[in-house]
Amino acid sequence: MPKNQAGRKAHEFSDFQFPTRFRGPHTMHKFRIFTVLTASVALSASPLWAVDTINVRSTGKPVQGEITTINKTEVTIKPRTGEAQKIPANDIASIKWDSEPAKLMIARGDEERGNYEKALDIYTEAHKDATGKLKTYLDFLIARTMAKQALDDDSKIDDAIKKMEAYLKASADHVGHYEGQSFMGQLFGAKGDYAKAQTAFEALGKAPWKDYQIAAKVAVGRMQLKQNNIDGATKTFVEAASSNAESASEKARRAEALVGQAACLMKQSKHDEALKLIDEVIKATSTDEAATMAFAYVVQGDCYQAQNKTKDAALAYLHVPVLFPKEKAAHAEALYHLAKISGTIGQPDRAAEARDQLLEDFPKSEWAKKLQAESGAAAPAAAGAEKTKEKEKE
Repeated sequence: MPKNQAGRKAHEFSDFQFPTRFRGPHTMHKFRIFTVLTASVALSASPLWAVDTINVRSTGKPVQGEITTINKTEVTIKPRTGEAQKIPANDIASIKWDSEPAKLMIARGDEERGNYEKALDIYTEAHKDATGKLKTYLDFLIARTMAKQALDDDSKIDDAIKKMEAYLKASADHVGHYEGQSFMGQLFGAKGDYAKAQTAFEALGKAPWKDYQIAAKVAVGRMQLKQNNIDGATKTFVEAASSNAESASEKARRAEALVGQAACLMKQSKHDEALKLIDEVIKATSTDEAATMAFAYVVQGDCYQAQNKTKDAALAYLHVPVLFPKEKAAHAEALYHLAKISGTIGQPDRAAEARDQLLEDFPKSEWAKKLQAESGAAAPAAAGAEKTKEKEKE
């Protein structure tokens, strides 16, 4: 409708009056009743009924309704209208419960940003009053957050293992089961208990989805690589990479396998082959796959270092803190290398900056400990304290 015509229509409506014969007191009273009833109908159409929300990973869209059943492979949700939907557990990014307190949104954000202590405080407080499905889901969130925290700070590994074991035992058929097995394997691997890590990753590999099956093989390959079992790791990564990947998630896990394969080639001094493989991964993989891309650049940097191409190595490592700062493991490793090599290419300030950032942000990482052992470096106390205060304010 043209703007001037729309204006006339609005003006006509604002000047409208009921004809005289329709403006009696009874008619106006009935009109007011009609208005109230209309408003009531409109309100009844709004979601005043119980609404749970599942955020679906593959579509990026929420599905709302009432969650009726949960098991380790799927969650069934019944919308207000239409048929119930079954959402596979590997496609669930998160669940928001109708009965949950509003502060859980804050806790999820804290967990996502790595503020694990804050997230745990809120999750634990909410757990006290929670019941039913929400309480069990909070058991999972608490165990998961403790696992993430322990992978940054190995002094917390034993407590995290106990919490995750308790969750998996009490809720063996829960939606977080396979993700919990993945974290269990990582925790045991970080502790050096490779037999128990292997058991957990085998349990992960029993998931009915190909992306989880590939992820399980990648996890085993990384564990073998950590033990310097290069031949075994190579075989595992090649097997994982040979899987027929169709979905975006499957392709992402296959890319992780290729990065692992490249790391093995680098260990075997096959640097050109490794770099070719890494280039293929970087070109084909979305930057949304931050963990995969971050480790790809670390392996690329390692290869260039081995070839004495120090400037190229520094540039490769620099991608991680600039583009993927939230990937803590790769971030710490990249900072370690930048602290070691930047001074040799005439960039002493960058070396000092990388050293300080590593010791301040990741003081309990294996890379900070390695740097300290090699150079006797200590975290700048004042800067570290200031950084802690800033994080507490977030």
